[in-house]
Amino acid sequence: MKKSKIIAAVVCALALCVALAGCAGGGTEGGNNDANFQGDWMLSGGTNDGQELDADSIKAMEDMGLYVYVQLNEGGSAVISLFGTNMEGTWTAKDASTVTLEFEGDQFDATLENGELVMSVEGNSLRFAKGAIPPEATEVQRDENQQAEPEA
Repeated sequence: MKKSKIIAAVVCALALCVALAGCAGGGTEGGNNDANFQGDWMLSGGTNDGQELDADSIKAMEDMGLYVYVQLNEGGSAVISLFGTNMEGTWTAKDASTVTLEFEGDQFDATLENGELVMSVEGNSLRFAKGAIPPEATEVQRDENQQAEPEA
């Protein structure tokens, strides 16, 4: 059930990216592959039902304050952020080109392809490139399910 929520969230994020667009490596030797994955990964592209999400589409989304990124932190903690909604989880390097991500108890694999981290779900994909997450991307965005923090 939870895995379907994560899959649905990724597919919905990709579908939204495509809709908004219409409107506007090598492994390490010695067995420690964490360095291949650790860091911040920004959305760099993807496909949804055969439609390509390109750099211009992503720029248009980001200009509207809509960011998609993945953080793979030292020690195995992870965050995936879809338009300001964050899910915390974990990650483990499976081998030099595959990482297993776990969010809300469900696991899925992402692979390194041409320097990008690729998450594929039901024929659709999101691609992420290593890069710095802009400060405005990490600002908290609240929806009706999140309580506002009291002002100091």
